[in-house]
Amino acid sequence: MIDIDELKRHTKTLTILFADDAVETREMYHYFFDGLFKRVISASDGDEALQHYLAEEDSIDLILTDQLMPNMNGIEMIKKVRERNKKVPIILVTATREQGDLINAINLNVTNFIEKPIRYENILTAVENSIQRVIVENLIQKTREQELELLKYKNAYSNFQEGEAFKKQLSIIKNDIFKRRVKIEDDLFMIVEHFYEPKDTLSGDTYSIHHFDNKIFFFIVDAMGKGVSASVSTLISTSFINYYFEKKRNEFSFKQTLDDYLNFIKHSLLEDEIVSALFGELDLKNLSLKVANFSMPPVLAVDKNSEVIKLGSVSLPITPYSDDFEISEIDISDIQKFIFYSDGLTENITESGVQYIEYVAEDLKNSHSKSHFMKLFREKVEEQEDDTTLLYFEKLDLRENGIKTVSYPSTLNSVDIALEEFGMLLDEKNLGIVEKMRLESGFTELIMNAHEHGNLGILSPQKQKLMEDGEYTDYLLKAEKENPDKKILIQYYSFNGYIVLNITDEGEGFDTNILKDLLKKDHKRFHGRGIMMSNNDFDFVVYNDIGNSVLFGKKIN
Repeated sequence: MIDIDELKRHTKTLTILFADDAVETREMYHYFFDGLFKRVISASDGDEALQHYLAEEDSIDLILTDQLMPNMNGIEMIKKVRERNKKVPIILVTATREQGDLINAINLNVTNFIEKPIRYENILTAVENSIQRVIVENLIQKTREQELELLKYKNAYSNFQEGEAFKKQLSIIKNDIFKRRVKIEDDLFMIVEHFYEPKDTLSGDTYSIHHFDNKIFFFIVDAMGKGVSASVSTLISTSFINYYFEKKRNEFSFKQTLDDYLNFIKHSLLEDEIVSALFGELDLKNLSLKVANFSMPPVLAVDKNSEVIKLGSVSLPITPYSDDFEISEIDISDIQKFIFYSDGLTENITESGVQYIEYVAEDLKNSHSKSHFMKLFREKVEEQEDDTTLLYFEKLDLRENGIKTVSYPSTLNSVDIALEEFGMLLDEKNLGIVEKMRLESGFTELIMNAHEHGNLGILSPQKQKLMEDGEYTDYLLKAEKENPDKKILIQYYSFNGYIVLNITDEGEGFDTNILKDLLKKDHKRFHGRGIMMSNNDFDFVVYNDIGNSVLFGKKIN
């Protein structure tokens, strides 16, 4: 799956020209491209597109054109363009594979083809592939400039060391429930998602999440200042707490952990140094939350009546002289969602000129997932001003909200049938064509993961090799025949504007922590793309403990 943010990083300075005689298709292209490119130029036929190109030849970086159009078709227009420019990337959209057209297109150095019907991910893939030359040229230029800067200044080694230190910082962070749902009872889950983004290379923020005995222990540490000094304090704090937790996991005490951490860290701080920290212990059996807040922003929660409330009291920050602190214990039976966060979130200046603290409660109330909350945040804050950490907790109650449960044979044919049924469900929601395409694509990738990786046991490196050799489909069909009894179970839920599905296969599952690497962009890798795609398409994608059941959902506007 294409990483949209990474693609946008390269396309946001580029101009695309597209041509199609269908009004609906042009509108769809505008929806795709307006937020992706710096400028988008549209034309209703080849002749109009050519006139645009001749007028702005030096500024157009990419051309996308349909083949069959009045006045001048795609191939004819491309010929005219190639008379003036042999290198500009061109994507040809065609409903047929006429040999003559294909030969002409290849001879004209067409960069990529898109076959109708048009699919969202195919467009993005074609765009990404087509602008590789532009990206490479920009990268070469950027690299040269960076090398000159590094030679000019004497901080290259320091920058490298900071990067290595940040890698170490990331390795110390622990998250036992990354991309996992935590079961409270049947069809009632707690979903815990995070956002972690340093302002500079080294972060003065850090966090960890531990799961044990139907409880979740978690914390955020925010050291005073920025840079190396702050990162060292958070680094030793996180290292100690995580090590201490593992040693005491079977006899864990929330208060004793904080007592021992306080005794440890205050002897490591400089005389004028302070550390803010927020600790929590969530008891999922008794639906209670313990909070110890050392001068961090208040814990915000939304109850079942959609009221925003503050949870727990606030103690003084940690200093070399700290001794006492308060622990608040809260009943969360009526709490629907709550957030732990560092002040880097709320102290950002919004476009209206006030700090984001003025909006955080309302955005939490209106959000339906971590990704949606961050979208609301990004709409108000143009530039992040400090290290930012957010832990977003939300109950997902599927009890009495099931629509149906269907068991499918684990075959490619059944995947198509399931996709058709999912599409019918989406049709009932009156979605736009683009939104429907995205959700169908994400669904397809998740059910294919259940089929190929789960039930058929095809490993990621094996798939990579088969795809590179062009043997994957044949191997898949053969594996289906060797596993005729394997099933895929899909549970459908709908409530309060949500569509939620749970896909379960009969495989051995996997450790969701491997997704930390798979969710990084690698356009040469064939495996893992489904995870990236679905992660962008749905509000949440979370797995069970063993990893053979994926729960995902979308709030439909």
